[in-house]
Amino acid sequence: MELAEQKQELRKTVRAQARALDPAYQKFASEAICRNLMAHPDYQKAGVVLAFVGTKLEVDTEPLLRGVWSDGKTLCVPRCREGHRMDLCVIRSYDDLEKGAYGILEPKAGCPLVSAAEIGFAVIPCVSFDRRGGRLGQGGGYYDRFLDDLTCHTFLVCRERLVVDRVPCEAHDRRCTYLVTENGVFSPEV
Repeated sequence: MELAEQKQELRKTVRAQARALDPAYQKFASEAICRNLMAHPDYQKAGVVLAFVGTKLEVDTEPLLRGVWSDGKTLCVPRCREGHRMDLCVIRSYDDLEKGAYGILEPKAGCPLVSAAEIGFAVIPCVSFDRRGGRLGQGGGYYDRFLDDLTCHTFLVCRERLVVDRVPCEAHDRRCTYLVTENGVFSPEV
């Protein structure tokens, strides 16, 4: 089986596990992940934070988004565009969001753009990851194309119960600086 097929099979397996998670655990894990992110020194120093609006199967980032606004930082979230690329858009409230590509909440047209160089703290979504930092994304390559543009540390978030032993990685797959679960913030194992 080719790597792409292995990744697709793993996505199916992990998505089924995510759908089966107890809602109380999902809520606890998401809140703990957001607390772990906001306690990190890189977050404390950052003026501009990149995050995402979690879908039903992803980490619920609402506590983080509200924390960024409460802390007086600039929050930007991605908006998908052609060519599997993303624009980084400043949002000041949930009113700045609408359903976009793939039914995901993303910034409305007209939200100010920021460059990757302006980001001081980046939170990256995934379906799953492994302890070595292998990231299993949704399969569109949006973040793999984008991660090379960031100069700040990147924080990959996943609930502990969805972490896998090994993510099959291809040459174009990018790794993040830190792995974050409800149990803490970790450097990838070497």
